[in-house]
Amino acid sequence: MATALAAQLSEKVRSASIRRDPFAHIVIEDIFPSDFYAELRSRLPIDEFYRRFKDSGRVTDTYSPHRWAFAPAQLDQLSGEARAFWAYLFEDVTSNEFTAAIVDKFGADLKFGETDGDVRIATETCLMRDQTGYELGPHTDSPAKLVSLLFYLAPDDTHPELGTSLYLPRDRGFFCPGGPHHPFEWFDLVETVPYRPNSMMAFAKSERSFHGVEPVADTSLHRDLLFVDLRRV
Repeated sequence: MATALAAQLSEKVRSASIRRDPFAHIVIEDIFPSDFYAELRSRLPIDEFYRRFKDSGRVTDTYSPHRWAFAPAQLDQLSGEARAFWAYLFEDVTSNEFTAAIVDKFGADLKFGETDGDVRIATETCLMRDQTGYELGPHTDSPAKLVSLLFYLAPDDTHPELGTSLYLPRDRGFFCPGGPHHPFEWFDLVETVPYRPNSMMAFAKSERSFHGVEPVADTSLHRDLLFVDLRRV
């Protein structure tokens, strides 16, 4: 049975308008109830509980060493109340109800590829912490990806530049099935979705869904995110 939070998140997604420039995405402010978001911020794990994402086996050796992850499999590291809080949230953002709302929202934008029957979708989640030095060249994500959701867990709205950037290739005919990260100079920056507290962006994977993270020189900054990925299996 879906929880009240999963139902609220699902309704937020259903009510959002799809933006088409430069590819299908949505942006939602105040995605969580304000009191829940305040508790979320207070319960973010300390740095010692995160593991370098590059060592997860999910990315190549060339991936940035400045991204750290905290996955559901690590919940046993936390104390009782913190463990229960994150278990509850991880379950809600991977629930059948929330997944169905995302799939319904993007509809025809989703590329399932060839299939012999019903499409099976896996939903994965983790917390990410990007440290100074992290950057991500424009890319379109893995070919198996259907939708990416990024919940911004900012403490305040003073550094909107830490958001995810959306790009168009300067060669407008260029596309990429997914995998490699490309040089920034090959692209025009269309928009950086601002890194603001309690906001979320989601986009449908396509061969033209070029996105990335612009380089940030300020050594005092990091950004916290909750990732949710829908993949075809």
